[in-house]
Amino acid sequence: MKKTRSNPPSEPLYRQVSVTLLDQIKSGVRSVGTVLPKEIDLAHELGVSRVTLRQALDILEKGGVVQRVRKVGTKVIAAAMANAYVQQMDGLEHALRLAGQTAMRIHGHATVKGEPDAGLVGVPSSTGYWLAIDGVRHMQGASTPCTWTRVYVDNKYAGITPFLAEEVDGVYTLVEKVYGLAVHGIRHCVSACALNAEAAGALGLPEGAPGLQVQAWLYAPGDVLIEYVRSIHNPALISIELKSHRAPA
Repeated sequence: MKKTRSNPPSEPLYRQVSVTLLDQIKSGVRSVGTVLPKEIDLAHELGVSRVTLRQALDILEKGGVVQRVRKVGTKVIAAAMANAYVQQMDGLEHALRLAGQTAMRIHGHATVKGEPDAGLVGVPSSTGYWLAIDGVRHMQGASTPCTWTRVYVDNKYAGITPFLAEEVDGVYTLVEKVYGLAVHGIRHCVSACALNAEAAGALGLPEGAPGLQVQAWLYAPGDVLIEYVRSIHNPALISIELKSHRAPA
């Protein structure tokens, strides 16, 4: 597969703000146990909008650094981001949360024909082509790669290509933004695997080492496929948690 290399990634503003806040917490400017200023005041202090600030705080909250306490505010509870992540599968919101807890560095993309992955067998593309996107995920606030990933979207969504020069939360979020769609449903297939050469090289692990493979199909209303993704996680950094409850008698 011939790939188009992306330009060096540029960090979105809200991630830059999350790094700034994390640096302040690590240095003791905003020490553990303190409550951050009100959103409107903190946003003014940092020179950003409240929307950008909320996105930055969401990253820190998911990383276990801050906690939103009712009638108190946003409290600093740790001086470092969690170095591992447990992906919960008990609802759509939790299933998609990996895209907020980790960031995807785009390595390249290409247009491919037919059924380029076993997960796309029998899945039609309206154009006959797929936009294939390769990348590596890392935990927010850390540089160590945790996940090798390859994403496929119908080539009718090729309008997202200009945004693939950046580091992104997820490819599906670009499709949502550019085409006005929203993820309505998701299907997962989780399995153990041995790292192939490509995934091992991306994750800095030996070829053949154990990995955690997750395939996911993300759908808009009407079962319209937004994205198919095959991810291989370093199991020391990413794990899966499933929850279920018995219905009341």
